Amino acid sequence: MQLKINANKLKQLRESRCWSQQQLADMSGLSLRTVQRIEAKSVASQESVKCLGAVFDIAISELFADDVLTDNPAPDSSQPDKEALSAPSSIENDHNKSLQTEQGKLEIRKLHIAFWIVLASHLFGFYGIFSAFGEQRIDESTFQLLKNTVSIALVISAIVYFFKHNRLKKKYGPGSSLL
Repeated sequence: MQLKINANKLKQLRESRCWSQQQLADMSGLSLRTVQRIEAKSVASQESVKCLGAVFDIAISELFADDVLTDNPAPDSSQPDKEALSAPSSIENDHNKSLQTEQGKLEIRKLHIAFWIVLASHLFGFYGIFSAFGEQRIDESTFQLLKNTVSIALVISAIVYFFKHNRLKKKYGPGSSLL
């Protein structure tokens, strides 16, 4: 099914990024001829619209013209009209879901990196405290104070990590492959 898109909007988006039609074709995975046809005739398939929306990082509904359907379907049939109108929203939902998945992976990656950095810094702190005490550069009361302070900070860091991890688990759902 062919969908009408706003070719002027597409050209504006492409030119605002100083891309040629060939560059847009390369980045979207479409052929150069397809990009030229879309800009010339203002008609694109659902897959082409989805690819263009992903490249420009916009909701695909922004690419549609006022009249979403082309004249290809029979005027008597109202079923293809409903399918065509619901297709953009399902494509947009797929796009939003993939963006949310990517964002979730990035958040979890940042959380894990931060946790390992904090853990490494605490381990270096423990090493410094124990080596200073072993070389008798600090007395026992100072050793106890420093050791307990670093221990409390480590426990608090672990609690914060697990709290954020559970919050991400709730945000992205129990069936998510992210966690």
